[in-house]
Order: sequence, then C-alpha cells, then structure tokens
Amino acid sequence: MTMSTEPVKNTEFANSTPPNIRMATATQHDLAAELGKLRASNNSGPMDRRIAAFGILLSVAGLVVILVCFAQSRDYADLRDQLDALILGLFGIGLILLGCALYLRSAITRFLRYWLLRMVYEQRDLARTSTETESQSERD
Repeated sequence: MTMSTEPVKNTEFANSTPPNIRMATATQHDLAAELGKLRASNNSGPMDRRIAAFGILLSVAGLVVILVCFAQSRDYADLRDQLDALILGLFGIGLILLGCALYLRSAITRFLRYWLLRMVYEQRDLARTSTETESQSERD
C-alpha cells in the first residue's frame, strides 16, 4: 500500500451537512479555504505519520513473531519449550494490539481535527445569523 504525500483538498466536510442544518454559503467557502490552508495529507503532520507508520510496523512485527513461534513450537517435543513459544506468541499479540492502537490514534486524531474545525465554523455561522436576526428585530 502506498501513501500519497501530496496535499488533499477536503471540501467534502463543508458540503456534508444534514438536511436540517445548512451552513451559509460564505461560511462553507471560509471552511473550505481553511481546510485548504491546512494542506492535509494522509495524516496531519510528520509526527502523526511517524506514529501511524510505527503502529503498522509493530503490527507486522507482532504477526511475524507469532508465525515464527508457531513454526518453532511444532518441532518441540517438550511441553516446557512449547510454553516458551506460547509466551512469545502472546508477546506478538501484544505487539499487534499496540500497533493497532497507535494507528487508530493517528486516524482518529485526524478526523477529530476536521470535526473540530467544522464545529468552529458552524458556531460562527450560527452566531452570525443570530446577530443578524436580532439586529433585524431591533430595527423593526
């Protein structure tokens, strides 16, 4: 699997509002411009990319440890040697779980950044429309 390092313009978040909640067009354009400034790639920053890559590496290493332990344990006649291989296999499972947790952490962090940015712009839009309606009601 190859990861692209070129920036991705994520305007899908600006246009994916529920039917009963719509941002004003100006707010949608502001949000799209802000997302464009982020220059978001597959992950948000170099540290996130490193954490995701480290998570994948740990998962692969854990899988290799499990496969090696399985292959070796079949050749052991003594139960104590098989239990040693079992303990190393459990260590491999731990590596896989840790790697998955690190990868999911970076993916969820990226999603939450976009979600928070969208919430900020929606709150600005709601504040803008509420002040406009208040000023309209005061004029009347």
